[in-house]
Amino acid sequence: MSDSLGAGKRLERHTVGTYAAFEAEIFEMSDWEPELYNRFGRYRAEPVEQILARLPISGDERIADLGCGTGEHTIELARRASRGEALGVDLSPAMIDAAQKTKATLAGDLRDRVVFRVGDIATLDSEREYAIIFSNAALQWIPKHREVLGRWLRALVPGGRMVIQMPANDRETAKAALSDLAREEPWRALLSGIDASFREVPPPARYRQMLGEIGFSEIDCYYHTFHHPMQSPAEVVEWYRATGLRPFVSALPEDRRTAFLDSYRQRLERAYGTSGAVVFDFKRLFIWARRPAV
Repeated sequence: MSDSLGAGKRLERHTVGTYAAFEAEIFEMSDWEPELYNRFGRYRAEPVEQILARLPISGDERIADLGCGTGEHTIELARRASRGEALGVDLSPAMIDAAQKTKATLAGDLRDRVVFRVGDIATLDSEREYAIIFSNAALQWIPKHREVLGRWLRALVPGGRMVIQMPANDRETAKAALSDLAREEPWRALLSGIDASFREVPPPARYRQMLGEIGFSEIDCYYHTFHHPMQSPAEVVEWYRATGLRPFVSALPEDRRTAFLDSYRQRLERAYGTSGAVVFDFKRLFIWARRPAV
C-alpha cells in the first residue's frame, strides 16, 4: 500500500493526547475487552447498518474510521470503496490488536487497502485527506466537541462527508438506576473518585448550530431509538459492563466488584419490574454533515 494513509502514522504519535488524557484522568480504566464488547454485536451493528444504507460510496474514497474498535466497520467501508482505502484509529491497543487479527484473515487486495493504528482521534491533524470521516459510538467519550469537530472538518477534502453516531441514552432506566446506585452507601464511599452523573450528549439542535458555526454544510442531526430484546435485566448489565460500567467497576476493589454488579442487576429487576425478558430501548444521535465543496 502507498503512504496515502500517512495521517494514521501522525495519529500514532498522539496516544497521550486529549482523548487519552481524558480517559486516564477521569475514568482510570483498564483497556477495553473486545470479546465482551462484541457479545451484543448484532445490536451494536444496527446503527452502522442504518448509516451504510444511506451513505453513498463511489468506490475510490479515502476513509477514516475514528474510534474503530475491533475494525469490522472499517473493513466494510473499505470493501464498499473497492478502489479506495480505509484507516481505522482507536485509542485501545486491545481493540486494535483484535482488528489486526481480523485484517490478517482478509484477501490480499482488501487487506492491503485497510490500515489500523493506535491513536487519539481527538487530535487528528490531517488536512484535506479524507472523502469520508466515519465515527461510530466514540465521540461521546471525548470532551470539547467543537474543537474536535473543527479538526475533523479540516481533515475532509472539499465536498467530503462526515457521519457520526453517539449513544444518547442518558435518561433510560438502566443509566438512571446506575447513577442512583453509585450515590448510595457503601458504593458512594468506594466510588468517591467517580462522578456518578453522566455527561449527557447535547441534543441535535446544539450540534446543528455548532456544526454550522464551524463551517459544515448539509447538516442533518436526529435521534433514533433502537429496541433490543434482552433475555433479562442481567443482559442489560452485561451490555453496560463493556462500556458505561467500566469506570465504576475499575474503581472498585476487586473483591467488591461482583457485589456491585449483583446490586445493579437487582436494581434493574425492580426498575423494569421483571427478572425475565425485557426490551432495552436505546436512543442514539446521528450527525451528518459535509465540508463545502468551495
